[in-house]
Amino acid sequence: MSMLTSSLKNLFRRPFTTRYPRAPADIPPGNRGRVMWDMEKCIFCRRCERSCPTSAITTNKEAKTQRVVRNRCIACNVCVEVCPTQTLSMVPEYSKPDVAPVAHVFAVDLPRHEYRVEHLPKHGGKKEGAK
Repeated sequence: MSMLTSSLKNLFRRPFTTRYPRAPADIPPGNRGRVMWDMEKCIFCRRCERSCPTSAITTNKEAKTQRVVRNRCIACNVCVEVCPTQTLSMVPEYSKPDVAPVAHVFAVDLPRHEYRVEHLPKHGGKKEGAK
């Protein structure tokens, strides 16, 4: 089949992908989804931070916050397994898509399982022209 024929056929077909977030995501069984914190249980031992293979988690003991950079997290479940107080869990859902990298910050002063979203610099924080 030529590329032109294939292109014309695809032009009149419906999309193969889901229009997430407008349509619900088709989450297969056994999908880990994303990490969620219950900050009432957290003792800020930093085991989750130290065990994270992608360094997606940072802990601030003074501010009593846990921060996860969503585009770094690979949902490997290691942080959940090492947590001594079962503060972390994996929820079978996805974060809303965003145009820039984001971090979810879980804090003791927020309601249970809620977080605030922080937008990260698009290019690692380096300014144009910087080396």
